[in-house]
Amino acid sequence: MRYRSTLIALAAATTMVSTLLTPATASAAPTPPVTVEDHGVIPLTAVTAAGAASGNMPDGSARTWTVVSGEPAYLAEIDPLTGNVIATYPLDGAGGAWGVEIAADGTVWVASYGNGNLYYLPYQAAAAVKAGQATPDTSFLWQVDTDANGVAYTGTFEGFAGGSTLPGAHVVAYDKSTGRWRDYGILGDQYTYVRSTAVVGDKVYAGTGTQAALFEIDIASGDKRQIPLPDGRADCQFTYELATSGTDLFVRFECTKKNIGYVYDTVTGSWKAGPWNDYLMQRVGRDSAGNTYIALLDGGVPVLHRYAPDGTLTNLGVKMGTKVGVVTSGGAEYVVGAYGKVLQYYNLTTGDHAELAPALQGTPVAPRSATLGPTGQVHVGGYFSGGFASYSPGQDTWTFDPRLGQAENLVTVGDRLYAGVYPGAKIFEVDPTRPLTNGNPAQVFDLTASGQDRPFAMADAGGLLAVGTVPGYGQLQSSLTIYDPATGKVDTYFDLIKDQSILTLTYADGILYGGTSIYGGNGIAPTQQNARVFAFSMATRELLWSQEVVGHAQVTAAAVTSGSQVWAATNGTLFAFERNTGRQTYSKTVRAFDWDNFSGGTWQADTLSYNAADGYLYGSVGDTVVRIKPVGQRELFVVPNAKGNWLVLDGQRTYWVDGQRLKSVRWPVSN
Repeated sequence: MRYRSTLIALAAATTMVSTLLTPATASAAPTPPVTVEDHGVIPLTAVTAAGAASGNMPDGSARTWTVVSGEPAYLAEIDPLTGNVIATYPLDGAGGAWGVEIAADGTVWVASYGNGNLYYLPYQAAAAVKAGQATPDTSFLWQVDTDANGVAYTGTFEGFAGGSTLPGAHVVAYDKSTGRWRDYGILGDQYTYVRSTAVVGDKVYAGTGTQAALFEIDIASGDKRQIPLPDGRADCQFTYELATSGTDLFVRFECTKKNIGYVYDTVTGSWKAGPWNDYLMQRVGRDSAGNTYIALLDGGVPVLHRYAPDGTLTNLGVKMGTKVGVVTSGGAEYVVGAYGKVLQYYNLTTGDHAELAPALQGTPVAPRSATLGPTGQVHVGGYFSGGFASYSPGQDTWTFDPRLGQAENLVTVGDRLYAGVYPGAKIFEVDPTRPLTNGNPAQVFDLTASGQDRPFAMADAGGLLAVGTVPGYGQLQSSLTIYDPATGKVDTYFDLIKDQSILTLTYADGILYGGTSIYGGNGIAPTQQNARVFAFSMATRELLWSQEVVGHAQVTAAAVTSGSQVWAATNGTLFAFERNTGRQTYSKTVRAFDWDNFSGGTWQADTLSYNAADGYLYGSVGDTVVRIKPVGQRELFVVPNAKGNWLVLDGQRTYWVDGQRLKSVRWPVSN
């Protein structure tokens, strides 16, 4: 799938299991038995709440509803004025949700990601109902809103679509009274996201990406009208979020990594306010006097602002979450803001303000990256919610610190550990010997301004840090960056392999070797047919050669071995190339993979590591743990029933991530 949701349920506890290492080729000689060791659950957990809504229920009670990501995700019912968690409702099949809406009849709607399901919790019901997917290819639903009849409207991302061309996104509606979907179709082939939706009267409004546009759709007829954007806004990739206040539409655009807000008058059909920089609204609140409450950054902190009916914007100087709503309780009106696992409220009469931390249960965070650190620990980074888990082999103990973002990769360079964090391809230096606070981790550079987003490829290039990236949404031009820790110098080379991302890097004798993906940032179709393996001179900073890997869309791992070879892995196949020329000399299918039905995506999980001490290449290839002698007979040995990714080599021991657990094998010394 194009957006790979890897939030994985906690695996069942297992004990050490003895397995015979069996060769994949009939000619291979048998080897002594080895033991697969289980080092326990990787303690990556978090409370990740992307979507929330606050309002009054039919009985008058004030409620905040938020979705906590996980497997499954769950919907939490919270009293926003006390922070008490009243109840939770599992959302079977959802990884999390961006869209939450409270309908007039008290139904709570959830538009989820992972499998793109829509859910609703009828008022006072004991369990949520899964309405399912709007289309078979839907992987994400975004915002959700309802009309006067209780019909829900949302927009899709068709991330499960196979083939090299990403389909246009759909505007869809679900009527719970009939249990039926209505598909309003796509808004244009170029609009691969319907990122935002809102209903005003008999119209539904839809915002798109990765090319920003705004459409008005007649609910009854389905007729569509494109609304001209304010000031052209040609620099915008997303009409990121929409929110309604009366007949006004509050619009957040994402433009070259800047968030800009406007107000659109749906009655006059004109833009009436904006631009507001640093506009972080996901939802807005409206009081009984017709004032609208929004969040804008002030000094880097989301601060509550009041937008009056006469157009006056006032900074109220109160910290407030970006999911804003207005509730009434005891005759008073409160603005409620939600941001992650924190709630704030502000009494509009007295000015009282408080911040609350509801006792939401954390959920497992899927491992996203792993490496052997400078102190001999195995470090694991988490997907979406981030986090930093460390395993100490000598003590057989784990530690966890939540204060690291989504690390697409981790790498050790000399005595330093680096993390490549999404979004914006931010590179941090991490000191694993002390807590992640007070400047640890320290950001050393970022590639946001260069249009880069995901630093999947990281390698020690002879004491320098080499970083290869996937570009931002809707972009194909990636970069290779060389960072000198001694001087702080950063050199970046763009579009080294035309219209391809760099997913893996390895280094030997002054040369960087890498592997690419034909896919760029989400939301754009590739222009190339095959991934490549390449060589780059660190001395001249020039591309020495690049070689197509015919029939494969991504090369996700690479390593330099004996015999002047570069080895590479795609999703299930091993290849060998001559280091000097790039000529392919070997291929072996470890696990069959159907590239024709692969829908792309920016992911990297396969790993290859060469151990010069014993002459073996070790890897996780297509979820299969293997080792191979790169010269001679090239017998491939597979650990039976040992599935996993993110392999880490520590001498004769191979660690890998199996679901939410860390496992390992100590290989026999052999030549």
